[in-house]
Amino acid sequence: MWLNGNVTYYFGHALTGQGVKHLYKELMEEAELVYFLQGAPTFKGSELLKELGYFYVKQGFSVEWFKHALLEDAVEAVYIKGCNRLFVWASEWALEPTLLGTKHRVLSFYDCLEAEQLEKAGERLAIAMQERLSWREKCIATLNHAIKLHDEWEIITQSCMNWQALDEQVASLKTELFQAITLNKAGTRTHRLLGTLTPRGAENTVDSITKNITTRLMIKGKPGTGKSSLMKDLANEANARGLDAQIIWCGLDAGSVDMVIIPELNFCIFDSTEPHVFDPQDGRLGDRIFDIGQHCMLSKKAETDIEAVRAQYKEAMQDAMGYAKRYAEAEYKVRELLDHCLSTSLWREKTAPLFERVTK
Repeated sequence: MWLNGNVTYYFGHALTGQGVKHLYKELMEEAELVYFLQGAPTFKGSELLKELGYFYVKQGFSVEWFKHALLEDAVEAVYIKGCNRLFVWASEWALEPTLLGTKHRVLSFYDCLEAEQLEKAGERLAIAMQERLSWREKCIATLNHAIKLHDEWEIITQSCMNWQALDEQVASLKTELFQAITLNKAGTRTHRLLGTLTPRGAENTVDSITKNITTRLMIKGKPGTGKSSLMKDLANEANARGLDAQIIWCGLDAGSVDMVIIPELNFCIFDSTEPHVFDPQDGRLGDRIFDIGQHCMLSKKAETDIEAVRAQYKEAMQDAMGYAKRYAEAEYKVRELLDHCLSTSLWREKTAPLFERVTK
């Protein structure tokens, strides 16, 4: 393989019940240098980000690749670890530089659009942009309805939980994991997304995120049984002991956590229930189940009530997926039209300075 570094894949944004969630402001805090790429949404912009990612990989850097939620092959940002550079298509997320002259640099591509071509495409572009907005709003409204149904589901399971038994199980895990470790430094916290709803259904990048992690705990348990709270608690404990923690957020509920990584322990723990079911892999000795479902004993009435809510939830998610597909089609059309309006020569001239070699 000609690539010397490696690539880890994440989703750059997620379609959640609370709206579109992204973590680029948090990534900007991590980065030592941020390139704000400003311009209309185009596939050409995605190709540029891919080229930049490969350029740094060939120099031996590890690269984080942030995928578009709707367009399977599109990229909206790359983060270069080691030199800590973030390249992000900032206009899409209304990101503005606040540290010009220090760590923030801006490159605008709006002047690469040819006025004559834009005029020809103007009416079709306006229609596609309006459709994109309409389908996105419908998708998010439906996801919001799905979250409310999920909340009803959680209330039922919570009433059947043995919380004391769970507390004892978590205390035992903490003792095993942290032992007497306390480092003489402040623990840092970083943030990423686990996955999102796409036109193809719920998708995640767990395999890529965890490929180099030795110990993987896979939580099994019903909705509302404390999975997210447990992981937030472990992250807080890690930070309190001077260990770093990475929070990997849920792609449906913007306030929920689906994974926590503690790099210094080469450890992660993640929700391994629907819609992202995982089980220990053959050959990975550090894989094991962390079962909290054993503390939830559902009554007959609870099972009946859950079945009714589950059916409504599934229907809402199917509807949301349909809207996501229409949203993706409109997004594709917008980018396709704008790509035909770009000046190739101006584009080459503007992008060339971005490809500078860096000494590790």
